[in-house]
This record gives sequence, C-alpha cells and structure tokens, in this order.
Amino acid sequence: MEDSSVRLRPLRIVDGPFLIDGLRDEDVLSANSLNRHITSSWFFVWWWIKKIFNCSFCIEVKSGIIGFIGLYNMRPGRSVGITLIIFEKSLRRRGYGTGAFNLLVQNLQRHSVAKKIFVEVRRDNHIALSFWRNLGFVEVSSLDGIINMSLDLNKEARFEA
Repeated sequence: MEDSSVRLRPLRIVDGPFLIDGLRDEDVLSANSLNRHITSSWFFVWWWIKKIFNCSFCIEVKSGIIGFIGLYNMRPGRSVGITLIIFEKSLRRRGYGTGAFNLLVQNLQRHSVAKKIFVEVRRDNHIALSFWRNLGFVEVSSLDGIINMSLDLNKEARFEA
C-alpha cells in the first residue's frame, strides 16, 4: 500500500533488528506500556509482534523504514485496535503517521474489515492524544491511566478512496 509520501509493507523477519532498535527508545517503551525485557533479542521482538498483531506493517518513506503500524484484537466486520509508532523523533510531526493511518484506513474500508477502530493511549501522552484526536478519535472510556478512544469508520468519509 502506498501513496505519494508513505508506503506500508508487511512486516518481515528481516525487520527484527530495525524494530529492536526502535523499541530501545525509552519514550517509545513508556508510551506503549512496555519494558526493557521486550528488547532482549530481535527475533523475540519480531515473534512477539507477529503474535500480538493480526496485521503488521513497516512504515516506509524514501529514506527507508521509519515506523510500525499494527492491527490487533480484530473482530472482522466490527472493530480493530491500532498501534502506530514513528521511531525517530526527528521524523515525527511531519505527516508520516497521518499518511500511514489514512492509507491503512482506506484499505480497511475498501475490504470492509472493520466499522470501528480503537486505540489505547496513556493519559500522560499528550502528543499521542492530540494525534489521535486530530484524526477524529474520541474518548470512550478511561481506566488506570489509559484512555480508550475510537473512530467510527462509517462516519468518516474523508478516508474513502
């Protein structure tokens, strides 16, 4: 899947070293409620991602791989959870995350994969909360410092191809 600025391609085993490097960043670990033991080996990281996420993609731009986007807790035709990470701080806030999200959502809608997308964000992660709100997500619940947000794809015509 690709548009003019972003490409999504399925995660491959050779992406393990890139993922482990990205997941060593304290901000990334903290924002995703992970701890250091997840980064013990690149093979373990790759295997863990393949186990947790129903679909997982590398986010690429001309300069190479910059992030990860994955779908989890998929209930076909109903709902799906999403995680999106741009690993390099200097590449954040440049529209790559939004582009990757829009590209994925267009394909979810085209293939009627889900009617609703949800995301879990730590209450203190103001940048992520702002990112998801700008995409149209709304808070539906909050528990133990985690805000659950959702987006109804049937109401979001802006994502249609």
